Amino acid sequence: MNLRWHVFYIGVIGALLVALLLQGAKLQRVAPNTARAVAASDLYREIRAAPEKYQLVDLRDAAEFEDGHLPQAVNLKPDGVPKSAPLDRYKRTVIVTEEGDQESFAALAREFKLAMNLDGGMMQWRMSRLPEVSGLTDTEGLRRGRAG
Repeated sequence: MNLRWHVFYIGVIGALLVALLLQGAKLQRVAPNTARAVAASDLYREIRAAPEKYQLVDLRDAAEFEDGHLPQAVNLKPDGVPKSAPLDRYKRTVIVTEEGDQESFAALAREFKLAMNLDGGMMQWRMSRLPEVSGLTDTEGLRRGRAG
């Protein structure tokens, strides 16, 4: 085969690869902007089935957090994730606010690849009469099969 044909085929393959990479980058930019929410009862059911599947980030202030929070939740300030926080940015993350605040969710959702907002927030969790932990976090209780 002639050298010109080899160069032609390599050029076509290169152009296709560049087009695929650009398309993937466009999808990644669009993905964080889509609002994802999870209902309180669905989240509770999934946490009971697989406790290690989700990490929970609570954006309420410390007094509200100690008054009652989801089992295994980590309390953070809404302004960002500190470098010392023991959080995995590639794990499914549920962001909890008092009433499911979309602005607080959007501000922190950029930090996590798989972020979801607790629909209705902690208020909906309480109205659904789902268990919560008050005071210190009981992470061992959830691993043993208790809700908190």
